[in-house]
Amino acid sequence: MKKLIAYFIKYPIYANAIIIITSIAGILSLMMMPKSFFPELPPNKIYVNVAYPGASPQEIEKGITTRIEESLNGIIGVEEINSISSENLSRVIIEVYEGFDIDEVLQDVKNSVDAIYSFPEGAEKPTIKKQKSRGVGGMGNMVGFYSLTGPNNLWLLKEKSDKIEKDLLNDDEISQVQVIGYAPIIISIEIDEEQLLRYNQNFDLVSLAIKRSNIDISGGSIKTNKDEIIIRSNNKKTTAEEIQKIIIYSDKNGDIIRLKDIAKVELKFSDIPTISYVNGERSISFIIEKTPEEDIKKIAKSVQKYIKKFNSENPEYKIVTIFQFADMLDQRIETLSQNLLVGLFLVLVILGLFLSFRLSIWVAFGIPFSFIGMISIGIIYGMTINMISLFGMILVVGILVDDGIVIAENIYTHFEKGKSPMQAALDGTLEVITPVLTSVLTTVFAFASLLFVGGQMEMMQEMAFVVIAALLFSLIEAFLVLPAHLASKDVLKERKNIFTPIKLRVESIVISLRNLYSKINRKFVNNYRIHVWTPFVFIIVILAMFMTGIIRWTFFPSVPFNEVKIEFSYKPGEREFRSEKFLWYCDSIIKDYHEELIEKYNDSLFTKISLRVGFTEGLGVSGSHVGSLRLDIKENELISTIDISNEIKKRIHKDSVAQLEKLSIGGFQQFGKAVSISLQSENNEELQESVDWLKEKITSINMVKEVNDNGGVGMMEIHLTLKEKAFTLGLNEVTIIKQIRQGFFGEEVQRLIIGRDEVKIWLRYPEENRNNLEDLNKMKIKTNSGLLIPLEELANYEYKRGRVKINHINGTKEIRVDATLYNAEYSADVNEEIEREYLGLIKNKFPNVDYKIMGQAEEAADSGEQLGIAFLISIILIIITITLNFKSFYQARLILMVVPIGLFSAILGHWICNRPFSIMSIWGVIALVGILVNDAVVMLDKYNRNIKDGMNMKEAVIGAGNSRFRAIILTTITTFFGLFPLILEKSFQAQFLVPMAISVAFGVLFGTLMLLLYFPSLILYFNDIRRARWWLWRGGENPPTKIEVEPYTKLQLRENQLVK
Repeated sequence: MKKLIAYFIKYPIYANAIIIITSIAGILSLMMMPKSFFPELPPNKIYVNVAYPGASPQEIEKGITTRIEESLNGIIGVEEINSISSENLSRVIIEVYEGFDIDEVLQDVKNSVDAIYSFPEGAEKPTIKKQKSRGVGGMGNMVGFYSLTGPNNLWLLKEKSDKIEKDLLNDDEISQVQVIGYAPIIISIEIDEEQLLRYNQNFDLVSLAIKRSNIDISGGSIKTNKDEIIIRSNNKKTTAEEIQKIIIYSDKNGDIIRLKDIAKVELKFSDIPTISYVNGERSISFIIEKTPEEDIKKIAKSVQKYIKKFNSENPEYKIVTIFQFADMLDQRIETLSQNLLVGLFLVLVILGLFLSFRLSIWVAFGIPFSFIGMISIGIIYGMTINMISLFGMILVVGILVDDGIVIAENIYTHFEKGKSPMQAALDGTLEVITPVLTSVLTTVFAFASLLFVGGQMEMMQEMAFVVIAALLFSLIEAFLVLPAHLASKDVLKERKNIFTPIKLRVESIVISLRNLYSKINRKFVNNYRIHVWTPFVFIIVILAMFMTGIIRWTFFPSVPFNEVKIEFSYKPGEREFRSEKFLWYCDSIIKDYHEELIEKYNDSLFTKISLRVGFTEGLGVSGSHVGSLRLDIKENELISTIDISNEIKKRIHKDSVAQLEKLSIGGFQQFGKAVSISLQSENNEELQESVDWLKEKITSINMVKEVNDNGGVGMMEIHLTLKEKAFTLGLNEVTIIKQIRQGFFGEEVQRLIIGRDEVKIWLRYPEENRNNLEDLNKMKIKTNSGLLIPLEELANYEYKRGRVKINHINGTKEIRVDATLYNAEYSADVNEEIEREYLGLIKNKFPNVDYKIMGQAEEAADSGEQLGIAFLISIILIIITITLNFKSFYQARLILMVVPIGLFSAILGHWICNRPFSIMSIWGVIALVGILVNDAVVMLDKYNRNIKDGMNMKEAVIGAGNSRFRAIILTTITTFFGLFPLILEKSFQAQFLVPMAISVAFGVLFGTLMLLLYFPSLILYFNDIRRARWWLWRGGENPPTKIEVEPYTKLQLRENQLVK
């Protein structure tokens, strides 16, 4: 290594070559590197969907869901199976273990599901697909959400949306567009019962006639001497006008009866209630997504270009951007880039004040050089420019100069001793190369363990990569580039300039502080057996503050959001016009509230209001009885969106709330639900009783805002019981239910492709003949002999509530109880109270019910376990590195004593910033470990050198503190001020990063203070313990001397013995 460093010092052109090559590679990589809001994680879920039109949740569960779940048993790689059996649909979600090839598991799932041959008649073919992308809140692949408004005519909007979808997909940058906001299109054939009876027809005959007539079929070919001619019937009709001309039958007289003679045929939207509005106008929406390889910025740019062109060419229509992640990314890149530049500027100022100007320039050059180098290999790693990678850059900006500071200051020290610049550069670098390498490697190992953390926290791997790659490139700069450019008298020699008086003032302050520190340090060292316990007292005090709640703990930080969502559900069966009415009621409340806010703050805070009937995201239910309202809020510092959501909740009248089955008002929960308890049992009654009991108990907790569950009652159902007369006439349940289903629900005759739509031909009674109970009573049931008997003569009716949906987790029935809080930062306290006060009683009150804590508590437990493993691995790697460097396991243990100080310093920092300590804070602590160890390594290395030079122990530890005071203080200040702008950041998307920044910044600040004051005392105290242990083990009249037990002494003895 000495020869290599000397070569670069002798020929600095090679250092410049490294700079140029790295810069070119980095700049090109930066230009090609895609951008995303958050890192996209590899998918880990597989979805199996089976539609069964008209079936109840119970039918779906027994006939489809259970069979799928049973078929999946034994598939390797499956971690958990969740399922939802709801009206018309079975949905099974298979979660795959990390490390397994999801494509292999997908193939196994397909094979298993395809082997099921006993699905009910009428069930559609299963669709099996894997998750496209995994990211925060499932939105890792989201580009944006856009809405088309215009005439209050859904057909006109639909026609225009088809063109928009086609245009967007024709764009080279856009590959995935989803259109929502209208029900599927059908060709409705409505036949009056009297018409069927008049012509002696039934649904089966009409359906068969359509299928046989509306078909393209080949009849072979004629081969002449000249050519071959295909015989083909091209009779497939795709419009309602053509289909209504289909001949159903002809009578004996030769009269032809066409479909239009007995039925009304029209193209229409199906009865599925799907209605959406944006800012009071009817709308159709577009969700645009991306693949991991695509660039969110390029896609968004193409979309905005199209929107601008469309809106100018179609004045009666308008495409509105509801939200676009690229815009948020621009804001966050701008914000974090500003934080980065401010941090970099502060680092430069501090370096310039502490070191000579030219020296500080070359030390600070390590920051952009390391970033450029990191980006050049980041594109190979698969890195993108996103929130997490930018945070990694901010986190490491103050750390990058640490090794440069130590080397530059040491080179400067050797130059002041009278050495030539080149000799000073070589000797100064070689003297500290081992501790610098060790200190950087300890930080690298601390972050490297985070590369293997999975789950939702897997997104933080990119932060770890950024830090590791930048640190490794900083070593190249510090060992090769920096000495080559400091080997010059022009750089090392201080020149007077306009800043010289300031620098001299700073220098005098530093010298005064060092002298003061030297006095304090000497006093502490002289009474080291007392002062060594001060850090322990510090830990006890912080621990007491933490245990008593003065410093709060939460699972994850409460991240404000830029939207408020109102989601609600009436009892299933309520019509869509009631849901729509409640949405407009909420819309009026929000508008009145907005007027008050405008008057109060003189600013318009609410930007868009979107209403949607028929679908909810958070509640997980759909149908005519549900709806959602999305309020977009401009980012501001005037009022929190959490306060806005709480105020809206208060303004909704209690009578309106009382009529609802479920209500949720809040925002996007990034780390899962604040409270979520899964109750599981095969005993339906006991399961429902336990849910009701637990909901009542959770509601009584003061911090709880709303309590909902994902079970509940379903729609009103008419249960038929056949009378004896039915059996006498040769009828049974199957024949009767089939005829009822054909008339009231309908029957799919065919599927057609019309444009971009798959259109079902749907056969049933007219709406006016199937909208009340009397229609059912008077319906004629046809017997095998041709008799027509009213249904009321054949069956008795019983009214019951069905199930809205049936949930399974790993095959067991489950209902999940969820709660939202007025302040999500108290989620840990509320979960602890629920577990302590109520969950323990469930087994006694409901012996057949099991429970599992989910939501943020489960995510925190998983993350905590993974972080614990990562922390252990990093500690082991750090111990090995330090042990090899100092050739002493004893000194490695000594250095690790600074780790608890760093942890509790980080906790204290959260109290100072009035923030709770959380899982995200622990991520910062793991990063902090490597940084704190750096300073301890540098100080201990100097102490060993002092011992080697013949100093006694007390003078050696005091001298080590004094000589490394400037470098340690400087690295601490640069790290703290590099992160300080982010700690002050107010933007909502960056809030989950702030706890990590607090942990690192304050951990370094207070940890370093403790290190400077008490590490020397700790060295001497550990020496006493080591002497006592040696004396007890070896015996003798007198204990060994202090120097005798030091690792350096032992190492020297071994070397001397080896020489002899």
